[in-house]
Amino acid sequence: MKWWAVLLLWLPASAWGIVHETGFLRGFLLDSCSACAYDNWLSHVSERLVRPNYNDYGPPNLDPVTNGFGGFTYITDDSTGDSTLARWRQVFDFAIAEEWAQVDSLLMRHEAEWRYELVRLQEPGVRRHYYLLRERLDSSYVDTNGDSTGARAVIGGFRNGWGVFVFNPEARHARAIVQVPHPEDDYMAPPVATEMFVRDGLAQLMIAGAGREVLWDTTFATYNNGLSLSDPSRNGRHPFAVATEAAIAVWDAPPVSEFVVIQLHSYDHNEHGPLGDMQISCFFDDHFPNPPLRDVSRHRDYIHALPLFPINGFDGDESVVTRVDEYVSLWSSPAYSYFGADTVALRSVFDFLGVPENQQGNACHANHDERFDTENFVHIELDEYPDALWQPTDFARWLPGAPPARLANFRLVIDYFAPFVTAVDSALTWHEVPDTLAPEAVYLREVSRVNASTVDIRWDGVAYDQHFDTYEIVYDTTELSALSPRVTRATSASYTALGDQHTAMQRFTLLTPPLERYRFALRARDMAGNVSAFTREWGIADSVIHDLTITVDGDSLRLNWTGAYFDSLYEVREYPAGMGGYYLLGVADVNHFAFVPTAMAGNRMSVIMVKRVWEE
Repeated sequence: MKWWAVLLLWLPASAWGIVHETGFLRGFLLDSCSACAYDNWLSHVSERLVRPNYNDYGPPNLDPVTNGFGGFTYITDDSTGDSTLARWRQVFDFAIAEEWAQVDSLLMRHEAEWRYELVRLQEPGVRRHYYLLRERLDSSYVDTNGDSTGARAVIGGFRNGWGVFVFNPEARHARAIVQVPHPEDDYMAPPVATEMFVRDGLAQLMIAGAGREVLWDTTFATYNNGLSLSDPSRNGRHPFAVATEAAIAVWDAPPVSEFVVIQLHSYDHNEHGPLGDMQISCFFDDHFPNPPLRDVSRHRDYIHALPLFPINGFDGDESVVTRVDEYVSLWSSPAYSYFGADTVALRSVFDFLGVPENQQGNACHANHDERFDTENFVHIELDEYPDALWQPTDFARWLPGAPPARLANFRLVIDYFAPFVTAVDSALTWHEVPDTLAPEAVYLREVSRVNASTVDIRWDGVAYDQHFDTYEIVYDTTELSALSPRVTRATSASYTALGDQHTAMQRFTLLTPPLERYRFALRARDMAGNVSAFTREWGIADSVIHDLTITVDGDSLRLNWTGAYFDSLYEVREYPAGMGGYYLLGVADVNHFAFVPTAMAGNRMSVIMVKRVWEE
């Protein structure tokens, strides 16, 4: 027994394999977890203050910044760094495939360098567990939290500061990720992201492990956030970026995909201007939000999953009321509205859309069609002190408690944004239902000649569809069929407007005269391949009646004629000379008609007309 005990003491910690712990994820990340190796993960995030009063790290009762608490390891831009990133990519590839033994093996192999371990966290009393990739603490780091007595000290920080990566093998939304790249100055984001991950059953949660000012490019004289190296949204040589790229490679399948990265930030309460309590966008380069963020056809989206008044009384104060247009602002072109019993226009402000160098946004949008693909990146900024709250700013009530911050500090924050957390769940559920509905039908109403080879085609209605792809115009000089030529938005630049469901006119060029012989019809198609019914056929002029004959049959006159294949209804009219109008003698759905001449013309001549009409 003694020899065995000695041997065990010499084994490295990594040799124990997957760590099994029991506790709640909320407790490990934000509060207490007595059965975990350490808890309140957020309190151990690396800190540094380089430029005072530049970033807002929140009220001092949350987490006063301690210079030198924790570190950050930059993965160098050379072959050694490339090798490190490649190994991390293997880790995340195996994690997505749920090959946990392989994940553990790789982490153990690089434990001395990375200090990461794989943890299986079983939540007590519920059939739910998570896998965590977390960094082990270095106890030489101490965060005093501004208290020289040590009563508020946090023992242990991170050397590498790359963050925590949580995987949900039983996710209800199996291709949805929530990320927090700025856990310090965006201090509202970690608790809301954690709540969204747990309550909504998302697939992955990523929270960065270092503040933005921990490591930066000191070749410049003055710090700004664009120079940060410890910010994973700007530095792509980071496991955070690699994890995103691994998920994109496996899960993103445009044009209609369940994959989405929700990146949470928060903005300083005194800088929000006209924004809502949440400013939402699908990144700076995308002005046309698609599902699940915006659904212009059926309104099954993040916005319409909210009630008209998301906040109607708060923390016992009935005066705190927030309407949906105050709760959410959405960058969208054109601006979007909330449609319910009341129609409410949402604010559309070009602000806080994600910086152009955002690594996760750029990775998601590398092959993203902003007009037609469902959204794979949603950027959200939370107001750190919503407008409807108590004035003047009452942070002692909004974020009560003493450092180190725990879950209780964020109780009201979580409550205030709970309606949105619920709305995300609903919108993702709608989004994941297979699309089997065709676009709404439209009605072709006019084909008009522009010149000898060009016509304008006009239609009524909008082919609303949550995954609209294109209008499709079919044309031919013979009966329209599956073999007839057609144009869509993809045909050429002249027809790109067919990709907008609100388009109601298309110019059609390069036809061969005479134009009267052409027939046209229209339908709509969505990204899932569903198509609406074709409209009726239409040409640029009424069809010509051929071979009209009139024979006498007793007291009656009998008309016979030949019509076009697509004509099925005819009016027979009598135009008495000098009358200036006509009498309708009857309607025929065949190519002949018999009638007794009227006395309307007296002794004057009458003109008989056979006219084809639409059957409506």
